[in-house]
Amino acid sequence: MFTDIVGYTALMGSDEERAFEMLQNNRDIHTHLLEKYNGTLIKEMGDGMLISFDLGSDAVRCAIEIQVACREKNIPLRIGIHEGEVIFEGSDVFGDGVNIASRLQSTAEVGSISITGSVYRDVKNKTDIKTQFIEEKFFKNVDEPIKIYNVNCEEVPAAWESAKYSVNKNNQRKPIIVRLLKTIPIIIIAITVAITIFIIYGSTTIPFTERDWIVISDFENLTDETILDHSLNTAFILSINQSRYLNVITRQRMIETLKRMEKENSANIDEETGREIAIREGIEIYVVPTISRVGTQYILTAKILEAQTANNLKSEVLYAESQDEIIEKLDQLSRKIRRSLGESSFRILNQSKPLKKVTTSSLGALKQYSLGIESHLRLDFKKAKMHYENAIRLDSNFTSAKASLGNLLFEKFDRNEGRKWLDKAIVSIDNLTDREKFGILSFYAVNVENDLDKGIEYTEKRLGLYPDDPAAHNNLGWYFQKQGQYDKALDEYKTTLQINPYMMLTNSGINWIYLEYLAQIDSALTWSNRMIKFAPDNPWGHFYLGSAYVGKNDFVKAEEAYLKAGSLDPNFLMNQYRLAHVYRLQGKFDKAIDVLETILRKNPQESSSHYDLGVNFDLIGQSESARNHFLEYRKTAESWLDENSDDPKSFIYNGIVRTRLGDKVAGWEIGKKALELKVPIYFEFAQLLAVQDRKSEALDYLEKALENGYKNLVWIKLHPDIQLLHGEVRYKKLIQTYFGNP
Repeated sequence: MFTDIVGYTALMGSDEERAFEMLQNNRDIHTHLLEKYNGTLIKEMGDGMLISFDLGSDAVRCAIEIQVACREKNIPLRIGIHEGEVIFEGSDVFGDGVNIASRLQSTAEVGSISITGSVYRDVKNKTDIKTQFIEEKFFKNVDEPIKIYNVNCEEVPAAWESAKYSVNKNNQRKPIIVRLLKTIPIIIIAITVAITIFIIYGSTTIPFTERDWIVISDFENLTDETILDHSLNTAFILSINQSRYLNVITRQRMIETLKRMEKENSANIDEETGREIAIREGIEIYVVPTISRVGTQYILTAKILEAQTANNLKSEVLYAESQDEIIEKLDQLSRKIRRSLGESSFRILNQSKPLKKVTTSSLGALKQYSLGIESHLRLDFKKAKMHYENAIRLDSNFTSAKASLGNLLFEKFDRNEGRKWLDKAIVSIDNLTDREKFGILSFYAVNVENDLDKGIEYTEKRLGLYPDDPAAHNNLGWYFQKQGQYDKALDEYKTTLQINPYMMLTNSGINWIYLEYLAQIDSALTWSNRMIKFAPDNPWGHFYLGSAYVGKNDFVKAEEAYLKAGSLDPNFLMNQYRLAHVYRLQGKFDKAIDVLETILRKNPQESSSHYDLGVNFDLIGQSESARNHFLEYRKTAESWLDENSDDPKSFIYNGIVRTRLGDKVAGWEIGKKALELKVPIYFEFAQLLAVQDRKSEALDYLEKALENGYKNLVWIKLHPDIQLLHGEVRYKKLIQTYFGNP
């Protein structure tokens, strides 16, 4: 706090008696008026004072009376009032509030009162306080511009408006914040040649540094208004997530953590659960938001707590006079949290869009959108679609809902309908947060425009703003993978898992690259075991482990892994096919047939089962059963050829099945037409030549496939047609040459 009387030092040098008289008069004025307006003298430093008030309006009214009284005593005084944050340490005060207060003094004229915008908001509706906007300016060492107002101090304000008078005369008129809350911010006033500061301070230093993570629990709704259930969670996190200073654990990651806590059915992440998630994830800070109501006024509170101790490090409180104000206040609350965690006001101001712009002003639409996101994350796509559509019906300008609906429709339902909604979202794309904006633009570029380069460009822009965004790193890895840039893809995938080790889609991407494209079987073995460690109940980890064991020629362990994956998800078709292949390679034909027949019972359209059943029946000498299944498969192959006459594989598969049915000539005639299309299909043509019993030529084409980068060792070993080459010496040499396996 700073106080000073204009020219006091010079006066002491020329007329010491007059200076002491002025100082005593100044003290008397302050002592009397502090009693009147519930002010508390925190500290006196020579001719200056630090004073606290419960209410900003009391601070301003007190300042007006001080100026009126000082003019009568010919005391030249300037007063500045600011509301902000400070830290008390011993007898000293530190923080932005002090810094702004020290700069504000230069703006006040002698005999005037200057207040900042934060104080103006508290007094603008007070009929006895008249203000005038002066200017907006930057102060040294202050990140954001400060609005400065002048207070008319020609007349004494109405005494009955003060908190002191209200307490003594009519307690019912006491403001809600005083009546209900024990712990309230303290308003500090510094009166000076320069200044009086009015500040709210906190007394705890929060252990948080840039790019740290926080957990945010669900809003606790203490009102009886169900429209506030769900709706506030998404908006609050969306607002905070605009920060490039801090990171928020995603809802998906919290759901995964709840599964490990065996609380996956929890409908709500309350304070206790939020703390447990934070501890499990090694996060120091968690935030607990609450909304309550007294009369017609809503109270929004957010507590910042330390995970290990559950100590409340700081609380922020805001008030909304009606439902219409809730979203705006929610936005302010998120910014206060960001500021409390150390983000500069300048960054908050310049890196945030208003919630009403990036979401909606309709609480009903916001609730539907939030329910849609929750359903989407829990893979209930039909329900998610319904909620997104409801949100748009309630607010036709809700860009985020359009984008989410378009994304969902495109991936899970109707690509054309999805594109329509994505097109509508793109029109108003600047209404989204930057994180959402670049996410949708990259999705649109890759999936609608088929432009991977543009998708990569947008994703890299997103990561430039949010370098710890695991979803963006994962998407960039996927785009690099689609381009065949496998090393870059692996780098992005591994960065993703450094941020969030539980992203199973990313784990899958790494395993897929090692198995399908790089043939690095030992790496696949390591990463599949890692995937199982982090998600033991996810069938994909066991599937990749089984495939890695195939690459290692350990079919017994491969069988065990595929069986485990099948027990976790009996409808995992790719896994069941591979289990059948492993049974065949071990000579367990009856078991292979049983698996394949089960697939057909559940999925009659699975024509590949007919082909594999034909192979297995043929191997055990049941030629009639084999023929029946090959005939069924031929129907599908012929239909495919009719519909895809420009696809060389359609000719090859028809040639293979005709050969399997005993017509080698017809099989060759139709199969060799694939070569006329002049598309490199070396591996597939090797299959045709193998069933034609032209093994030397088949090995030629297998070698061409390997020379041209084909590296799917697992499929080479599992494929029923390529199995016909396994006994050849040249085959073993090729495997040794290209994969280092015997």
